[in-house]
Amino acid sequence: MPQLGIDTSLIPEDKMTEAIGKAYELGYQLFDTCGNEWLMARALRENGIKREDVFITAKVDAYSQYWGGYRHGNFNIRKFRPIRSVVRKSFKHLETDYVDLFLIHGACPIAKKVWLELSYLYCDRRIRAMGVSNFLQPHLDALAEYSDFMPTVNQLEISPLNTKKELLAYCQQRGIVISYCGLEELPKELMENGMLKEIASRHKKTVVQIVLRWMQQQNIVMISKAWDKAHLEESISIFDFELSDEEMNEIGSIRS
Repeated sequence: MPQLGIDTSLIPEDKMTEAIGKAYELGYQLFDTCGNEWLMARALRENGIKREDVFITAKVDAYSQYWGGYRHGNFNIRKFRPIRSVVRKSFKHLETDYVDLFLIHGACPIAKKVWLELSYLYCDRRIRAMGVSNFLQPHLDALAEYSDFMPTVNQLEISPLNTKKELLAYCQQRGIVISYCGLEELPKELMENGMLKEIASRHKKTVVQIVLRWMQQQNIVMISKAWDKAHLEESISIFDFELSDEEMNEIGSIRS
C-alpha cells in the first residue's frame, strides 16, 4: 500500500480527470474513492493510466445501502439494498475486476453483515484487502469475535491535536495499518503554532509538511483531501528529510 494518496471525493466532476493526471505525474498512486467511482474510472482511462499501476480504495457505508439514503439514524428496511449489490456497483463503476482495499465507512449497526460479505469477496480475490474507517478498539474487538479476518487498515483522523496514541498502538500491535484521511487544511491552532514554525524553519519546510512527516514516521498512510497542484506538490515533498526523536515527541505533545 502506498504511503501517500489523495481523497478524490471532494474533487469537482469537471476537474477529476485533470487532477488525477497531475497527481499521478507527481508520483501519487493511491486514490481513495467514495461514491465517485465512475469518475475515477473515467480519469484513469482518459489519462491512459493502467489499472495495475494504481491502488484504489472504495467504501461501503450505511448511506450507500439505502435507496434515498440514511437520514437521522433511521433505517427503513423497505429501502434496504443487499450489501453485495452495493459492493458490485463499485466494481461496475470502477470498470475493474478487483479493488485493492474496501472499507466499511463507520461502525454502523450492520457492520457485521457488511464485514462478512466483504470476507466472501476477499476469499474470491475480488477484494485484495479489507479495512474499516473510524473504528475504535471495542469495534475492532467485536469484529474479532465473529470473523477470522481482521482489518488490514483502519482509516482515522489523526493530528498532533488528537494523537489517538492508545488506538494507534493497539492497531499497530495487531498489524493493522493506520490510514489518515485529513482535512483540506490544517487548523489555525497548528498553522500558527510557534514550535511547529520553528521546526519547519529548521528543515526549510512548511508546517503542513512537518505534520505530514510526523505522521509518516509513525508509519501512518496519509490521504490528503487537498487536490490542487500546489498542495499535491507540498504533500509529496516530505521524503527528503527526517524529524529527530526529540522533534517527534515535541509535536506529539502539543495538546498536553
